[in-house]
Amino acid sequence: MRTDYLTILFCLLTMNVSFSCCHNGDSIDEESNGNNGAYGFCPDDNHPHKIDLRLPSGTKWSCCNVGANTPEEHGGFFAWGEVKEKSSYSRENYEYDNSYEAGFEYIGDDIAGTIYDVAYVNSKGKWRMPSLEQVTELIIICDWEWRAINGVNGQLVIGPNGNTIFLPASGWHWDNSFQGKEEEGFYFTSTLSSYNDEALVRACGLEFNSKEVKPDNYLDRSAGCTVRPVCP
Repeated sequence: MRTDYLTILFCLLTMNVSFSCCHNGDSIDEESNGNNGAYGFCPDDNHPHKIDLRLPSGTKWSCCNVGANTPEEHGGFFAWGEVKEKSSYSRENYEYDNSYEAGFEYIGDDIAGTIYDVAYVNSKGKWRMPSLEQVTELIIICDWEWRAINGVNGQLVIGPNGNTIFLPASGWHWDNSFQGKEEEGFYFTSTLSSYNDEALVRACGLEFNSKEVKPDNYLDRSAGCTVRPVCP
């Protein structure tokens, strides 16, 4: 899975290909295993930490989602380009809905490090949203195991050096419904979708469940999804 990285990366970025992930139903109890066992070598409880998974790009991943205080917390849910949570998420109340055309306002091909980047704004510049390339690298280079940490389902991502991050299966918000909690994860990236979509309503993300992990270039920008920051 870690061979011919550049070739696989190119294929993934041009196709919506999914990877089957390792399935492990073991539950991790923080109190009995400590932070190292549950959180991938977080040195203490003062989250978030920069976790080095020894990725080729040198990217460090946060141990927590935006708005979370521990790695297993879901954190906040945000529409793509918005930096505040809402009580409901729809195309009608999306901040960048273009009411004059059948589509959304263009705010950039990549919003990392801009006023539209919720990780960047909320951390005052310390973190950024990951790009599609960084998410794809995480899928290719790391091993993935479906786990429950402190009763929360998600994917344990294991880097080449053995360090780990945990991505909770947080689900997503659409209109007044909350879908997929404890079953699926939908994480926004900073990358606008290259899907053939003149209305600009799609963004790229990371999607997973207990069976597969894949990059997703078809997430609706107005949906409420979680974000896991990176430090380039």
